[in-house]
Amino acid sequence: MSKFNGEVPEQRAKLILGRMFDIYEQSLLCNIDLVVGNNRFPVHKLILVTNSDFFKSIISDTTREIIFEDSDEILAESVQKTIKFFYFGEIDLQIYIAVNIIKFSKMINARELEEYCLVYLKKIRDSKNSIFIEDFAKKYGYLQLLEPTNLNIAENYTEIIQEDEFVNMNCERLGVLLQSDDLNVAREEQAFQKLKIWVQKNYETRKKHFDTLLKYIRLPLLPVQFILNEVKPLCYDSLSCCQMLLDTIEYHHNPEKRPEFPSLNSKPRKWCKQTLLLVGGKFNTISGKIEIYDANNDRWHTYHNLNNKTTFFESTVLKNKLITMGGVIGDKTTNKVSCFDLVTKETTELQAMQQERRYFAATVIDDQVFVIGGLNNKSGMIYSVERYDLATNTWTNVAQLLTRRSHYAIAVVGKEIYAIGGSNAIRNTLNIMEIYDTQQDKWTAAPPMKEKRHSFAAVAMGDHIYAIGGHNGSSYLKSVERFDIKFQTWTSVASLPVPNWDQKAIVFDEKIICVGGSKTMVEYDAGKDKWTDCGSISANGSYFNLFVAPMVIRMNKL
Repeated sequence: MSKFNGEVPEQRAKLILGRMFDIYEQSLLCNIDLVVGNNRFPVHKLILVTNSDFFKSIISDTTREIIFEDSDEILAESVQKTIKFFYFGEIDLQIYIAVNIIKFSKMINARELEEYCLVYLKKIRDSKNSIFIEDFAKKYGYLQLLEPTNLNIAENYTEIIQEDEFVNMNCERLGVLLQSDDLNVAREEQAFQKLKIWVQKNYETRKKHFDTLLKYIRLPLLPVQFILNEVKPLCYDSLSCCQMLLDTIEYHHNPEKRPEFPSLNSKPRKWCKQTLLLVGGKFNTISGKIEIYDANNDRWHTYHNLNNKTTFFESTVLKNKLITMGGVIGDKTTNKVSCFDLVTKETTELQAMQQERRYFAATVIDDQVFVIGGLNNKSGMIYSVERYDLATNTWTNVAQLLTRRSHYAIAVVGKEIYAIGGSNAIRNTLNIMEIYDTQQDKWTAAPPMKEKRHSFAAVAMGDHIYAIGGHNGSSYLKSVERFDIKFQTWTSVASLPVPNWDQKAIVFDEKIICVGGSKTMVEYDAGKDKWTDCGSISANGSYFNLFVAPMVIRMNKL
């Protein structure tokens, strides 16, 4: 690259423009004024005509001023910022200033400035301003800003609904949002709860829209008890809503009749498709890897390595953060807790649990983490249950288990946790089940399984809970049984292809996916009551944690 007096041309150009800006600030040698009301902004003609086709077309040798009829202070600030950009190619912005400058840049046909501000709006999008930016982009036809903002709103739905702009959204826009496959909700219940908030904001006016908007909720993905407790009370004023609920309940109770209800949308949203998240595990060695599954190519890929030397720990995903808890370091059980940000890939230490734990269970309800039972170094089997609040970084003891145990499984239905099976203090395998109501902070006994199991998988799908495989104290199991929440009964269903234990199960694309133990993944189709192979497992072996990956992973997985 050629140089001039030791400086590259780009550096010299910036130097010259900087000197010109100094002259401008002193109002020296400026040969034209931009007039906005009582404000005059002296500037160099050359700067204006080289940055704007509008100025180029109207400025001549004799032009001494240009008057903008709109004399408000907003326009004056936009003109002032625009001049600085013309000199330096960059300016300090805030969202509302950027919007006003975009309007002004369109007026004067300053395309570089317009694009600069649009890029800024894309960059600063967050849950507090996305709806405002979307409305602006729609009004002025900026598709390059509108489309990614629409996706951003869907991806950050649970944060955006906290803002005032959400409850003031019109019915049409909310309908578009609720229809989106990209709506990022941890469960379909969240999509409905936010619709409920919107309707109740102005119930008398908005209830007429409820039956239209309810069609966009994936009702078959809601548990029956949730439908009865949460959805039904809002449906009494609408026969069409009541019919949708009756069809949905029939859909749940009679899987073989599901083809009779084509109007019910049972398709999971995109956030939970084609991506599983597997954390940790142990086969021949300890694994601290976070792996993701590409169903299209039947391959697992390493997303990150935690370099974690802990085994038998538990993990949960909360607000794009992976919370890892407890486990064994060396030969000692620990109460350590850490947080891995799935977006920034940064790890921070959190407040430790009150008790050390291994072979326990953990889950998230209402943005709070619950850890249940397990084993520790001092007393062996433990009854205690702790609840973690991420906002305050604190652990609180809540109602303890009725039966202390480890190697058990849990399933979550609504705001209730089902603790099933496991081993007790004298190593007897159990078939018991207890239900924890997180709102009442109370455990109650429930009907036991038909067969005793430990080290098995459990998962809730619809209004049923499935207990899959495991060990009965003397042999590995391939049997599977299903608990009907409404009728409170256990029923045997199709067995696994082979006996399996230490596996994990998750609902994935309307089927139950079971991973671990054997060298393949299997899926269960409730309508057909059939298990089939569906892919290969990772090399992480067993004692891992399995999740449906959040949107941030799905969008950037490879």
